[in-house]
Amino acid sequence: MAALDLSLDPQEDYERKLTTAEGAAALVASGDLVWVPSGQMPPTILAALARREPELRNVTIRSTMIPDFGWFRDEAREAFDLQIQYAIIPQNRQALAERRADFHLYHMIHQHKAIDAGREEARPIDDLMLTVSPPNRSGYVCVGHSCWDSVTTARRAKRVIVEVNDQHARTRGDTWLHVSQIDAFVPTSRPPLPPMAPIEVDPVDEAIAANVKTLVRDGDTIQIGLGSHTGALPALGVFDEREDLAYFGELTVPGLVDLVRRGNINGRRAQVHPDRFVACYIGNSPEDLAYIDENPAFELYSSDYTNDPRVICRNENIVTINGALMVDLTGQIGVYSIGPHIYTGLGGHLGFALGAALAPRGRAVTVLPAAARGGTVSAIVPQFDAGQIVSVPRELADTIVTDHGVARLLGRSVRERADELIRVAAPQFRDELRAAARKLFYA
Repeated sequence: MAALDLSLDPQEDYERKLTTAEGAAALVASGDLVWVPSGQMPPTILAALARREPELRNVTIRSTMIPDFGWFRDEAREAFDLQIQYAIIPQNRQALAERRADFHLYHMIHQHKAIDAGREEARPIDDLMLTVSPPNRSGYVCVGHSCWDSVTTARRAKRVIVEVNDQHARTRGDTWLHVSQIDAFVPTSRPPLPPMAPIEVDPVDEAIAANVKTLVRDGDTIQIGLGSHTGALPALGVFDEREDLAYFGELTVPGLVDLVRRGNINGRRAQVHPDRFVACYIGNSPEDLAYIDENPAFELYSSDYTNDPRVICRNENIVTINGALMVDLTGQIGVYSIGPHIYTGLGGHLGFALGAALAPRGRAVTVLPAAARGGTVSAIVPQFDAGQIVSVPRELADTIVTDHGVARLLGRSVRERADELIRVAAPQFRDELRAAARKLFYA
């Protein structure tokens, strides 16, 4: 990005760089790498870029989620190489399954290491695309409630191209860029988040929540990962009876901001950023965004920081709570694939598991229903099938929670782990799991 230049009049500089979506898209050249951070999708510019398909060749679009602007067609492959980092929306899963897009590994912590280390395999970031707030009187724009790697990637990109959303929140932390550092502004106006849909829970979620509740103490620092079962925990009252909690995480799930309002989360005993709620994405509804807007109790930082195990472990009593798709009898955890088929993304699970392992009193909790597909398949399996991606190695497996109980794996042998996991498996699968354990671990 351009160097910070405070000698320019920021309003004049901003007005000089105002353009249309077509004008912003015209800055992209064939062969460019276009980087779009999570939660920062500038749809107007990307739609205009997609319309340039006939004149472009080999433009790489890299993002956690890529909406289909018509470029998942076979005819668009010469123009666009789509690299998806987190297959959380169905159309991205389908594109990966049909080989219309590539999967880009996304660990959040060291994604720019090749560039920073000057490696020969490093690929420069040509165009960073974001959504930001209008500039303030000093000429700074804010990336809002969704920081992720926006600011840190801007420092490495050749060009920064943004949509300016007049409904964007302004937040505290490392969330600001100066207009002199940005190459093009496209004015837009749209709600940053839609109204939140009601949270749907079932008896499985309720049982998981009851078990997780036994693991959280007053004064703990908590982190909760994205997922249908983890996302229901605040709504099911897991933290309602706890006091002086702190939050240090990657993102928020519904109900966490409400816990700040009610005083359950206040950061009073936090070792890192005391009295602050810290994440790289905060808010799950328009009401949340109104509450965090310019609220000093909330601070957003890059995922390079929030997901760094060296920082996480400084929260001495952190309890990390993340979801998974399956666990084998030794404790290997599969987070984002079913066999070799990508279903979601790794997210922060591995980084927070490692951070909790290094924290003096940390605990890494993995939650999953004991059975899937209407109770016909066990989520606890004897061994992973060929091609299954191991997201968290068994050496980092700590506490596994299902709707049937809490399995404590820390410090246990493989036989002891198998016994613990079978105990929290769905009852209809326990006999076959015991038989498999005898075959695997006993002479």
